[in-house]
Amino acid sequence: MVVRSIVRAALLLLALLPVVLSPTDRASAQEAVRIAAVVNNEAISIPDLVRRIDVAIVSSRLRASDELRRQLAPQVLRSLIDERLKVQEAERLGVTVSEAEIANARRALEQRNGIPEGGFDDFLRRQGLDVDTVTDQLGAEILWSKLVRGRLGAAVTVGEGEIDEALARLEANRGRPEFRVAEIFLAVESSEQEGEVRSAAASLYRQLTAGANFAQIARQFSQSATAAVGGDIGWVVEGQLPGEIEATLAQMEPGSVAPPVRAFDGYYIVSLIDRRTVLADAPAAGPDREAIRQEIAGRRLEMLARRYVRDLHRSAFIDVRI
Repeated sequence: MVVRSIVRAALLLLALLPVVLSPTDRASAQEAVRIAAVVNNEAISIPDLVRRIDVAIVSSRLRASDELRRQLAPQVLRSLIDERLKVQEAERLGVTVSEAEIANARRALEQRNGIPEGGFDDFLRRQGLDVDTVTDQLGAEILWSKLVRGRLGAAVTVGEGEIDEALARLEANRGRPEFRVAEIFLAVESSEQEGEVRSAAASLYRQLTAGANFAQIARQFSQSATAAVGGDIGWVVEGQLPGEIEATLAQMEPGSVAPPVRAFDGYYIVSLIDRRTVLADAPAAGPDREAIRQEIAGRRLEMLARRYVRDLHRSAFIDVRI
């Protein structure tokens, strides 16, 4: 695998091409450098990067500025590289996305944003966004979801014994706090990425403390499967999350967001949505075994999906050119 550090690329981007990330002079920037990165045999251009930064800012409801664009550029480029790897893998395996699936995703976005049916394209244009860029992003998300469910889903099984163990843990925790948590996860896949990812996490946290919407930020930037639902993990009890995250949650109040926390696989920004007592409201019949089965399976599938992306990186040719 040939990989040039995205950290170094980000520094070059800031030093040589500050106008690339500004809407004031994009034409000259495109002339200066056309290619941001090559992923196997496909290029990610500077205009691709600029348009995706636009989408990230508008979708996350951030306040646009040249400084913000510079801060977001490395993480957006990482997301584009990951996305290209996922799409290439889906194409290799013959996974496709239909026009009907794209249309359904567009309708879901219309409903989420209070847009009249059929008004999606006009809404994007009014926001200064490129319709094809957003459509491509939707298509890539659908492709990856289908690939993960089809290729990895069959490998995820949850035995009755595992459900019994989960129920026993719940019973052992009866009366203890239970947390409703949302996450933004940024993976660190090599030591070279440490500083870059730490800076990206700090930048996102600053935006959140300034009033940015957590769910929208998660949808755009989180590398967890929970990104599709705004980072919402659901209800968790002790032992279900990395120890560093659990220690942070214990000190939080509902409605708050904690600074980035470094765990073994990357940086987490967590929001405590609510807190309650384990099994305080459990029905007489006890917890739903099928719900527990689905929760265990979902967590296992997410772990496999993350490992899949890491493997794609290891076997890919990635050449960052800025």
